[in-house]
Amino acid sequence: MEKRKIIEDFISQRQNSVAMTAAFGYGSGVIQQKGYSLQKKPMIDLIFIVQDSKAWHQENKKKNPHDYPVSAKILLGTVNFDRIAGFSGVTYQSHISYKGETFKYGVVSQAHFIHALYSWNSFFLPGRFQKPVQTIFSNPYIDWNIQENRRIALLVALQTLPEQLRTLKGLFTQICSLSYLGDIRMVFVENPNKIRNIVEAEFELFKKIYVDNEDYHSYFAVLDSGEILVNDELVDRDLKHTAAYLYTIETGEVGTTPSKNWLKDLEKINRVESITQPVVGLLTAGPITSAKYIHEKMLKKEKRVK
Repeated sequence: MEKRKIIEDFISQRQNSVAMTAAFGYGSGVIQQKGYSLQKKPMIDLIFIVQDSKAWHQENKKKNPHDYPVSAKILLGTVNFDRIAGFSGVTYQSHISYKGETFKYGVVSQAHFIHALYSWNSFFLPGRFQKPVQTIFSNPYIDWNIQENRRIALLVALQTLPEQLRTLKGLFTQICSLSYLGDIRMVFVENPNKIRNIVEAEFELFKKIYVDNEDYHSYFAVLDSGEILVNDELVDRDLKHTAAYLYTIETGEVGTTPSKNWLKDLEKINRVESITQPVVGLLTAGPITSAKYIHEKMLKKEKRVK
């Protein structure tokens, strides 16, 4: 059976009375990346955006009880998953076998998802959606917010990109790297070539997002050589307005044009989230599944380092 159909069937088995407003696939399980063997299938990673994550989990626990380890079933009966979801607001269930594939899915409420894209107070979701994803289904409201999140990422990348790296490949690498600044997993468990592999494998998808979009053409132009000419004045102006806007959303106060060291701020956010997200995994996916996931990551890292 075609992988897309398997993914759609898997999702349909998890539709319930609580509306799922969007579903996306990401990572090497849905987008082929360099360094992954076709013989050993990578896990299929999904994100479900739902109206009410607590109510959705309660319904899904009845419909798909095998998605949850014993520890998560206990938590679902006593604690709101949103309260233990950490800064990202995402709870994951992992290593679920279905029709010859292995799935991992994260669940987040639509309100939390949109707020994260607007505020960047958490970067787990904004960073994920700045890179290519496979849309299973969505709606115009969510799509518009994803586009705006990508516009801000483009501005940050253009402003912080060194002059000597002003090429399409350099730009896409800078955008991709925003999610991994300060991430401690890049030191201990992640493939050290992860960013390069993503950009090389998904280069055309990055072009579709950031070059083919006419709304971004005022910020930079692409030469035949692959080099880019950046409208630095416009980028700086719009990024100052964006910084003020994000400040207003995060604090509730009206922002003027606060100076913002984007890379240092993202490094701090990513470092915290790379520590808290595995802890959330221990609670919602269970210690055995979490340990298995980390072990698989470390094996992949070891193979690529060699």
